[in-house]
Amino acid sequence: MLSGSPDTQVLHACRDDPAFRATRSPYLIVDRDLCIVGANPAYCMATLRAPAELLGRTPAAAFPENRDVPGASAAAAVAASMERVLRLGRRDRLPVLRHDVPGPTGTPGFVERVWVAVNSPLIAPDGRVAGVLHHAEDVTGLLTPGADEHPVAAAVALARALGAENAQLRERFERHVSIEQAKGALMARRGCSAAEAFDLLRTLSHETNTKLHVVAEALLEDTARPGS
Repeated sequence: MLSGSPDTQVLHACRDDPAFRATRSPYLIVDRDLCIVGANPAYCMATLRAPAELLGRTPAAAFPENRDVPGASAAAAVAASMERVLRLGRRDRLPVLRHDVPGPTGTPGFVERVWVAVNSPLIAPDGRVAGVLHHAEDVTGLLTPGADEHPVAAAVALARALGAENAQLRERFERHVSIEQAKGALMARRGCSAAEAFDLLRTLSHETNTKLHVVAEALLEDTARPGS
């Protein structure tokens, strides 16, 4: 059993989950002070950072704005989204954001990055929002027009593509996030392992003939309900 406060237990259970470390999707865990508690290898790879460069810092401190990009405000948008999650206890979607990352340690300047992201609450057994799970996917490659492509035509094509692409990405992201959160809630509530929590969700899905992500979302709604 994990030691520490219920909030710490939930955040550490998510951080230490083998699935969190193994998934190819980039994830970040922050506490109620917006300090980074965990970053999986996929996130570190996508942002060109080592874990030691992230832990204990806020995302805004770890990823300052690129001053060469006029009007850059992605760091503030991410922080505001996380604050909404902590305050309201529900997922918050971010628009497609350009948020360049500092080059690898020892390398000057920034590397261009464009992200699709969603922030989700991590719920303690008492229903309190313990922290935020930040899921961001690097879509920079989708937004780079060909050398011979006219900028206006590229923008129109991009707007059309993003409409369909974002809908699919967000649906996939949100289903995955719901399942991971439900596993964390079960681990904190029952003191079970990640594998046991997933097996329980899968059993409930089979017995009720309900899709896995729907079972996960129902469990999260029940966990967040006062007195549950």
